[in-house]
Amino acid sequence: MSHKSALSPEQIYSVSPTLATYTKTLISDDMWNRPILSKHDRAMITVAALIARQQTMGMKHYFNLAMDLGVSAKEMSEVVLHMAFYAGWSNAFAAVDILKDIFAERGISPDQLPTLEPEMLPMSQALPDNDFFMGLIDQNIRSFVPKLADNSTDVLYHQVWLRPDLNPRDRNLISVTALIAQGLYDFVTVYSLRAKAVGISKEEMQELLAHLAFYAGTPYIVPAIPHVAKAYE
Repeated sequence: MSHKSALSPEQIYSVSPTLATYTKTLISDDMWNRPILSKHDRAMITVAALIARQQTMGMKHYFNLAMDLGVSAKEMSEVVLHMAFYAGWSNAFAAVDILKDIFAERGISPDQLPTLEPEMLPMSQALPDNDFFMGLIDQNIRSFVPKLADNSTDVLYHQVWLRPDLNPRDRNLISVTALIAQGLYDFVTVYSLRAKAVGISKEEMQELLAHLAFYAGTPYIVPAIPHVAKAYE
């Protein structure tokens, strides 16, 4: 199944032949084919970056590409839900607006999507650092904004993060992506530590940063590097 980008290579070439060439050689031919991350990983990272930055221009192409590469409708649904908490509801709704049409084109009905109350993953599998994060919330949030603390613990961590239709590896990949793509570097080390705890290697994280530079811009990546590196020292 092939899905046209919002812009054809010819249209890009008509404005910048060099940009068209780099799009093919650096992104399509090279980055998407590098072996350290799977194409499924790369699709997850790209989809998360587009949603975090509300880059609707690329969504139709990359959402379709992600599904062509094996990202399921349930996984796409869960990415959108997850990103609502990490990039805001309006950014998630921008993705919904495009994904609803893709789901309709592919014949995906609500009964093929994740249920409201699935059987949750065990805490030890999804949140190996739960005690540490609960401490951070108590220390930094609860005393001043108790409602935010409750929503963070009761809903985000103890419901969303435990939902089974997106595995812990993918939730970690998209969480780190969302933080870096929005320039939220204060959180990057603790989330990189969690990624490390669920088995995402230093080499995989290095590759995530290289990939993300094309979708968020290099100036968002460079300041993140020391925060990620600290987690893997």
